[in-house]
Amino acid sequence: MDVEQAYFASSWLFDTWVRLMESHTRKMEVADSTHLGSKILIISPPTDPGMGILTNANRSGETSLLCFSKRTERIAIDYCAKHSIEGLVTKVAPFFHIPFADGELAAVYANCFFDFCRDTDFDLILDEIWRVLKRKGSHYAVYMGPPESLLAGRWEWILRRFHRLGQGCHPVRMAPYLSRRGFRILKDCPAQRLGFPIWYTHAEKPA
Repeated sequence: MDVEQAYFASSWLFDTWVRLMESHTRKMEVADSTHLGSKILIISPPTDPGMGILTNANRSGETSLLCFSKRTERIAIDYCAKHSIEGLVTKVAPFFHIPFADGELAAVYANCFFDFCRDTDFDLILDEIWRVLKRKGSHYAVYMGPPESLLAGRWEWILRRFHRLGQGCHPVRMAPYLSRRGFRILKDCPAQRLGFPIWYTHAEKPA
């Protein structure tokens, strides 16, 4: 299953999931952001309430959401209307292309994204994120990391066993890929809640 199919199949779940398990990580992204008031991009499921947190924090800037099909864009637009998220612009492009010019974006936020992608696509994805970021631009990522406890291991088992819940979500670590691409790692830490192995990474494109 590719990320677009996973997003579509699990969109019914993400609003509740993020509010219970991951909303604190979106607030971490806002707290760590030095580029609010600029042009930023979100890559996330189309029903992620973090879209509202980031868009509201960037009211004086321009916030876009990357969608990989018109179908997913429609879900995102309907979700924004239902939850009164104003100012978020949707951008539709095939996986994996970001429809912005070189060095145009101040920050890219990838939430619940890399853990739905194939690891073999990470270098391609990071090349494209690197391309669109300004120098000193930031990349933020929230994803499922490798389980480091028995409870975290049980979460991984649940997602593998009950496919409709997991939709291919799997543990990854992004820091090695980011470092290899040339990003400077500013923060790379666990952010688990209720034992789920959430990981938070903040990296920077050097000047």
